[in-house]
Formats: sequence, structure tokens, C-alpha cells
Amino acid sequence: MKNKILMAFAFWSFLCGCSLVKDIDVDAFAQAASDGARVLDVRTPAEYEEGYIPGAANVDWNGEGFISKVDAIFDGSAPLYIYCRSGRRSAAAGKALVKAGYEVFNLIGGYEAWTAAGKRIDQDAKYAASLIPAGESVPDFELNDIDGKAVKLSDFRGKSVVLVFWASWCPDCRAEIPELKAMYADADPAKVEFVSVSFDREFEALRSFVAENELPGVQLFDPAGKKESKVGADFGVKWIPSLYLIDAEGKVLVSTVMAWKIADALNGSIPVSSRTGALCSDESCAL
Repeated sequence: MKNKILMAFAFWSFLCGCSLVKDIDVDAFAQAASDGARVLDVRTPAEYEEGYIPGAANVDWNGEGFISKVDAIFDGSAPLYIYCRSGRRSAAAGKALVKAGYEVFNLIGGYEAWTAAGKRIDQDAKYAASLIPAGESVPDFELNDIDGKAVKLSDFRGKSVVLVFWASWCPDCRAEIPELKAMYADADPAKVEFVSVSFDREFEALRSFVAENELPGVQLFDPAGKKESKVGADFGVKWIPSLYLIDAEGKVLVSTVMAWKIADALNGSIPVSSRTGALCSDESCAL
């Protein structure tokens, strides 16, 4: 009798999946993700585009054919680490995935808990879509630096280049200054050059900001401003900050709006930003 009861309980647990979804906290989820775990975001595509856990695939739990779409991405042979906004949708999705044969780990508190803990997020799905993709060559350009000297991007051929599009009036650009300084300090100056293109309104405003904040690297000024910049248009810059890592031959290695991706590509242990807001498309978001 006892064995029959245990077998019935096990069968019911398998059907509902509720006892087989493993809830884990942010730190455990982050460790798994850094170790290469398969991460699934079950929020809507619109939610996903605004920011997501790095490396996460997106399948909307409330959309049609949820399991078949997940199956098309994952083969069921390894655990899935899933999350939604606060945990309710991912709990339901987890039960369905367990029934489908997946081992599932659910993030307690979801994306809200992740961002509250200051963990890395990715916003490239929306904000970096127009940037030049990895593998393509970049166009050359010429602008003046803060000393009035004409500088071409091709002047740095033979070195890797971290190219940053920004403006001092952009709050998120300001927020990433410590990261960029850390990257600069960690990089080998014989191998890596840092070049920033500013869309500031006035040249003197840029000069003052650079001096006051001791910004490193080559600081260039684009007098056309963000909206009319040919350089910005050639590089697909619709939002700032936008960043590129370019190899010694002038090809894109990384194009992103997330400074931590450049830091990772440079293979340095750089502190990461907890920035989670929308980026600047124009001066309407100025401080």
C-alpha cells in the first residue's frame, strides 16, 4: 500500500511539474549563467528588448506554441535556467517545461530581483541593432581632437581600437565613465587605443568636461551634433553610448551599447555598471 501511495505521488508530481521546478536565488542563477548554463527569458519580446540577462534566449510564455519554440532552440538534454519579470510566469512556464522533459531552475524574483542586485544586463537586442556587425570593416573618418588637431580613425591601424560615441549631456554616458577609465588603465597602450567621438553642443563644453573628469584616450569633437553626424550615421549610431572594439585591420570585433562587453573582450577584470535605464537618442534626455 505504501509503495502504491509513493508511486501515485511521484506520478502526480511528474504531471504537475510543481515539485520538480527548482527555485534558486540571484547569486546561484548568476553563477550558473557565468558557467555557460542555458538561460531562457519567458517575458514578452517587448520586455526582453528593454533589457535581459546576458545570453538569454527569449520565448514568450503567453505566446502560441511555447514548448515547440523552446524545443527549436534547446534540445532538452541540459538544464534550463528560466526567468520572467517577477517570477509568476516563469513558475508556470517551468511546470510546462518539466512536463516536456526539461530540468528547470527558476529565478526567484525574476528580472526585478536580478536588476535590484545590480547584476549585468544586456540591451543590445534593441539599442545595438543598427550598429555595424562583427566581422565587417569600419569606414574611415576625420575629426578634430580637443587640441584642434585633425585625427583619422585609420591613424590607429595596427592597434585594436575602443571607439566610443557619447556626449557629456548624456546621463548613461556619464555613468559609464568609471568603466571606461578602468578599461583604459587595464589595457596595454602598445596594443589598444581608446578613441571617443563626442556629440556635445559646444567645443568648449567638451574641453571643460574632459579636463574636469580627467578622461583618457583620444577625445574627438563632432561639430555636426548627434542628429546630423555623418560619422554617427556611417557607424549606425542611433543611441548613446555606443561602443565598438575594432581590430588592428579595421574590422569590428564587438559592437554594443554595453561597456562590459568591451571589457570582457579585452579580457580584463573590469568593474561593471548597474545601468538599467533607456539610452539617449537625442538631447531630450540631457541632465
